[in-house]
Amino acid sequence: MSFTSQELIQADEKAIIRSRVKIYVLVRLVVDAALLALILLQSIATTRELAISAVLTADIAGLLLYWLTVRRWPAASTYLQLIFSAVLLIAFDFAWGSITFIPWFLTIPLSIAGGLIVTRAGFNGLVTLSIFAIFGVYLGLILTGRVPLAQDIPHNLLLTMTASLAVVLLIINALIESLVVYLYQTEESLLQTRAQLLYTLQELEQNRNLLHQVQNQTRRTERLSTVGQIAEQLSKSLRGPLEEIEKILSTPDEILQNPQTIKQLHSQVQAALRMTEGLKDYARLNELHIKTVNLDDILAQELAHIRIPENIKLSIQQPPVFPPIQADPDKVRLVIHHLLHNALQAVRDGGEINIKLMQRPDGVALSVSDTGAGVSPEEVQFIFEPLYTTQTQSFGLGLAIAQRVVEMHGGYIEVESEPGKGATFTIFLPRVPETSSETAELIAAE
Repeated sequence: MSFTSQELIQADEKAIIRSRVKIYVLVRLVVDAALLALILLQSIATTRELAISAVLTADIAGLLLYWLTVRRWPAASTYLQLIFSAVLLIAFDFAWGSITFIPWFLTIPLSIAGGLIVTRAGFNGLVTLSIFAIFGVYLGLILTGRVPLAQDIPHNLLLTMTASLAVVLLIINALIESLVVYLYQTEESLLQTRAQLLYTLQELEQNRNLLHQVQNQTRRTERLSTVGQIAEQLSKSLRGPLEEIEKILSTPDEILQNPQTIKQLHSQVQAALRMTEGLKDYARLNELHIKTVNLDDILAQELAHIRIPENIKLSIQQPPVFPPIQADPDKVRLVIHHLLHNALQAVRDGGEINIKLMQRPDGVALSVSDTGAGVSPEEVQFIFEPLYTTQTQSFGLGLAIAQRVVEMHGGYIEVESEPGKGATFTIFLPRVPETSSETAELIAAE
């Protein structure tokens, strides 16, 4: 839901008026309640005290009604409440039984309250003039003797005090009007600034939602593109093994007579299974199951399951005591498996592989070096991307899986290579996984 700037300004003005009205009503209620309590504490209630109690009760009722109506009609209800209070001040004389000057002095705070509650030019003047009119009629009734109340103050003194009070009210009204104009301009500027800020925030929220939709659409497009790449790579990578298997199966007699053909068939099936296994491993990289593990133990277990050809020399360097780390053992095993498989592919025609375990102040590192053909500078920037491969029977997911697992643990992977002299892949794993929020969000999104 969006609002215009004018609607926001009006809403803020009503909120400001309600906060001022709350203070005004609370102060008046406390005074009325205290006076009522004093009257009720009297052992014998006279007619005068009962009449004053009725006036105070009417004032309390008027304040409660004002509080209920000010939310909808702030200016109108404020004006009516102040006029009602002025009438109650006159009613106080009738409850007292004689003309006093107390109500006349109490018109001063009423006039000031009008200007402070509704800070609009002319509002306080309207309240003051209305109070003048009410008390002017009351004074005329007193002077003509139409008010049946005892007069404790001579007419001359009453006129003098009334004139003095009128001058005071006019001066106060002028000061209040000046203050009101200043407050109104200040509040108007602040409200407009706040309205503009809220409007800007609404635009930012709309832009954020639009960006979120675009990001979702981009992710869907990327997924569809990835699916297309996987389908293309799957077709290209599996075509060779499947065509070879079909060719072998087309000559069943030769299969039975030549054991080497069965071995070749088994090799092609294993190649297809390795590619599908790589897809399954990549799809399962969604969360970590952290345990205390020893990297050297995982390396030993993985080497036990790998057949090293006789034309390849393998060497391992590691310190006598190697510290454990907190990691997902299955995911780390995948990293080591793909690094070793990558090295074996690089030196399949013969060469050396050197594995080195190293301690770091904040974790451990493992490097796998080979003496193969190496990686060209142009290829280095692509080798960690999914589906990138230079091999015919590979999906290009091995190094992508290794990099993703290492980054999920808060580590990193580096490659050093020189064409014709081999390559070295080094991974670093912290003692405790430090998965960043951005990586977690990316993993969740995928």
